[in-house]
Amino acid sequence: MDPRKRQKKLERRHAKAKAAKKALAVRDPRDLSVRIERAASAPILHCFTTSVLWEEGMSSVVVSRSLPSGNVAFAVFLLDVYCLGIKDVMVDIGSRERYERLVYGKLAQKYELVSLEPAAARKLIEGAVEYARQLGLPPHRDYAKAQRIFGDIDPTSCSQEFTYGKAGKPYFIAGPHDGPGRCRQVIDALTASCGPGGFHYLLPVSRSAGLSLIEGDSADVDDDDDMA
Repeated sequence: MDPRKRQKKLERRHAKAKAAKKALAVRDPRDLSVRIERAASAPILHCFTTSVLWEEGMSSVVVSRSLPSGNVAFAVFLLDVYCLGIKDVMVDIGSRERYERLVYGKLAQKYELVSLEPAAARKLIEGAVEYARQLGLPPHRDYAKAQRIFGDIDPTSCSQEFTYGKAGKPYFIAGPHDGPGRCRQVIDALTASCGPGGFHYLLPVSRSAGLSLIEGDSADVDDDDDMA
């Protein structure tokens, strides 16, 4: 065989093998995304948030499903209804005991739980995601994986309406893990999307006198402030 033809044939074989391996990885039942998608047809176990969501602007929203094996598939969305949408996500499949201990039980010990209809939970979460995206703020990178837990839940069947932001404006509250770079990224996105005076914020700012919390709106943002 002509060496050039042999090389092309080998390259085609390699390309096919690579494509097959990639397709197998997508279908691999051990892949969490695939397992969550399959679990989305199982009955809803819990669907709830906590009583502090609208008061503090941030809380967990939990959607879990009971699997035939006795395990539980669950997604915990750390929801920021004031600004960021989905700030963090935890998604997994595990034993009922582990879920009760580390997710449901832990939240029940700290907060008053508020049950949600599945349609309301999905509408609430997706509404927060859309609100943040309009501000130029994408959801947490694992949201695409976690949202598979919704399955065929229909958010349009929920008649309840949710209002995001605070006092008619986005309100960015910097968390303990929001470093200077992240704070600047959010402030820049809000400034671009909302303009002067278009949002509120609460930021840790490092000044010569030390670390302090600065609260205000976008008209007060000082480019010389050193966000801590």
